[in-house]
Formats: sequence, C-alpha cells, structure tokens
Amino acid sequence: MTGATPTHVPYALVTGASSGIGAATARCLSVAGYTVALLARRADKLEEVRRTLTGTGHLVIRADLNEPEDIQRAIHQLRAAFGGLDLLVNNAGIGYRALLEELEADTLMRVFQTNVFAPLLMSKAALPLLRKGRKPVIINVSSVVGRRGIPGQAAYAASKAALCSIGESLRIELAADGVAVCTLCPALTTTGFFDAQPNPAGLSDPELNRADPAASVAEEVLALAVQPKPEKTLRWKWKVLGALTPFAPRLSDRLLVKRLGGDWEIPRR
Repeated sequence: MTGATPTHVPYALVTGASSGIGAATARCLSVAGYTVALLARRADKLEEVRRTLTGTGHLVIRADLNEPEDIQRAIHQLRAAFGGLDLLVNNAGIGYRALLEELEADTLMRVFQTNVFAPLLMSKAALPLLRKGRKPVIINVSSVVGRRGIPGQAAYAASKAALCSIGESLRIELAADGVAVCTLCPALTTTGFFDAQPNPAGLSDPELNRADPAASVAEEVLALAVQPKPEKTLRWKWKVLGALTPFAPRLSDRLLVKRLGGDWEIPRR
C-alpha cells in the first residue's frame, strides 16, 4: 500500500510582527496553515503575539533590523528551525511626520535604514532559504504615499517610494529563481503607527474613522502569498493619484490638497 504524500507546511517570516499589521499578518498566516517566524526588537511582545497564533512550531526571533549582524543571526535561526522559507513579509517600518525645516539627520538616517536598507538586506540574506521554498514569495509592505508623496512626510514617503522601486527591480531579478516579489501599498490603517512616529512639528494626525483594520491588510498579504501580483494598492483614489502624478502633477497636487484639507496650499507654479 502506497503511503500518502506528506503535506507541505509553508514557512513564513514576518518582520515587525510585535504589533499592528505585522501581528495581524502573523495571525492570518497561522490560520491559513503557515508556520510563522515573528521578528521584532521586543521578545516579550513577540511572545504575546505567538500565544495568539493558531497551530504550533512558531518561532520568535528578537532582532534589530538596523544591525546587519542581527539579520544574519535571524537567518541562522530560521535555517536551523525551518530549513527553508516560503514567504518573507518585509513589514517592519517607522514613520516620520516632519516639515523640511524640522528634519533631523539622525532620525532621517534611521527611517531609511529601517524602511529601505533593512528590507533589502533581509531579502538578500533570506534568498538561499527562499530558493528552498515551494513557490516562494517576498512581500514588501510599502504605502500609498510611496506612489504619491504628501506634505509633512517627505522623508517617510521617499523611503516607501524606494521600497516600491526595490520591488520593481527584484521581481525581474529574482524571476529566474522562481521567487515572486510583490509590493503592497496600504492606506490609513488602525494601528499605533502614528503614536509611535517622531512628529517634531506637532502636525495633526489624520482621522482614522475610515481607516482599514490591520486584519484587513493582513488578509491582503495572504492573498498575495497565495496568488502573487506585482503591486497592489488598497485604496483606488490613491492609486489614481499615483498614476496621475507623472502625467498631470499639478492636477494631482490639487486633488491631494483637497483630500488632505488643513492649511496646505496648492502650488501656483
């Protein structure tokens, strides 16, 4: 009698998994049957999230993605525990609400280190494990402002635009390895993101009454893991603004200022 073919258990790594979109993604993936490695700087918070996951075998990895040595150590733990990797979700990121005159060099460097360099270095380090996966996928969690910059968040928007560019490059570069690369651009999400980000100018946070819940964004991550697409923007109005900007920047500016409200003025030239 022929034995049944063993079912493949997919392995996933989620960065920034201690709260918000990352924690919701870890929960969503675990329900879908993934064994998940949760990575963030605070092990105690990761343990709290792990206790909410479905299934067993989930891994907690305490690491600071701004430290290349921590990335290498994380990959070593993954290799020892999982052997390979089917899904990498580069979700960790930090915001920065600041006017141009308020920007501080140290914070600016930290934003780009976390939002740009860390996903790139993590993808590089994880590539040997992804090559061992079954239909492996990298999902970079960017933002709608990565396709349409907004006032008061030039640094953050630029970092997310860089992450979009990374996705464009890697989805072609890694095609020969069978690794799909997806860029997800959420809009406002109900997390503690705005409470945690530096805001030296004291700019008003946006109203979150129409924001997407983190669980909804997590479901979009799962959908891309199952059926990869090059890029997905979660609000059609932002998708239009992003597409319009290169061809009609003044019109895009006017529509954005109308949408944002507040004291922003429409450029006259």
